[in-house]
Amino acid sequence: MLFLYVRSTMDIRKSMLPPDQILADIKALKIQGATNVALAVLDALSKAIEEQPDISCFELTKLGEILAYARPTEPLAQNAVRYISAGCTEEATKRIAAYKTYIEKGKLTIPQIGVPLLSDGGTYLTLCHSSTTVKLFTAARAKGAYFSLYVAETRPRFQGRITAKELLDAGFDDVTMTVDDVAVSLIEGRIGKIDAVFIGADLINDKGFVNKIGSLAVTAAAKRKHIPVYVLTTLLKYDPTPFSPAMIETRNSEEIWKEAPDNLKFYSPAFDYVSYMSNVHVVCEDGVIPGKQVKKATNKHYPFVFDTGYDKYLHYGKSVYPLSRP
Repeated sequence: MLFLYVRSTMDIRKSMLPPDQILADIKALKIQGATNVALAVLDALSKAIEEQPDISCFELTKLGEILAYARPTEPLAQNAVRYISAGCTEEATKRIAAYKTYIEKGKLTIPQIGVPLLSDGGTYLTLCHSSTTVKLFTAARAKGAYFSLYVAETRPRFQGRITAKELLDAGFDDVTMTVDDVAVSLIEGRIGKIDAVFIGADLINDKGFVNKIGSLAVTAAAKRKHIPVYVLTTLLKYDPTPFSPAMIETRNSEEIWKEAPDNLKFYSPAFDYVSYMSNVHVVCEDGVIPGKQVKKATNKHYPFVFDTGYDKYLHYGKSVYPLSRP
């Protein structure tokens, strides 16, 4: 049965356009960032419908799942598949457009909600790359707030460099890059003073959030110093399924040391799971809220996230993920 299932997904993957390339690019982080991954999945589904107008709901959903679960901590893409599967195939094209609108609206509104959190003359820390966080900083600067920014480089893929470059390109003149280990020292006040931390999230649920490795240490250090941590995220990243540490992918050892000595072991998790501490505030479509209100807010704005009626088409989800990973 498992053999037939895997065979069917491979057949679908080969028969529809170039999802192989999209899948490879997501895994290799050539397509990175929750929004970019979700949009790539949506575009692949649109093209599949265009090329095969008679595609079945099962086939369309399966294609979406293969791509959306290429990395398990991508609920923005996974919820897109869930949303589309409820109306496919008659309404699939409309639902793809609607979901893109949800994403775009969040990108516009969430930074504006967060602008009052930054003040003129402040010093703030961020890590990795979050397009929403960058938009927040640029929106605050556009409204006259001038502040200093520290950006942790975020090894081993150095996504913090993307953030730093985008800020410089946007006209910021007080951006400081730091190695990851210095971030906690900054928060501890040993090197200057940090007023708040602003980060994104790849996944949120009712108990915590997933973000790039280093987020847990930064959040815990900030709590000790009573420094707020603001997590900027759309509620579409809410994952209603139980979180498992097995969902945290580990990266290739060559990303750390290409010519490492033989028999040297590596442990390089890509993400941290961070419980909602008292200093964590979620900046989302519902405003600036504590973590304990995230589930309620998600159900208010996007109730389809919790609708299990869609699951008649979903066979590639987390319950079977370890067996059926592409």
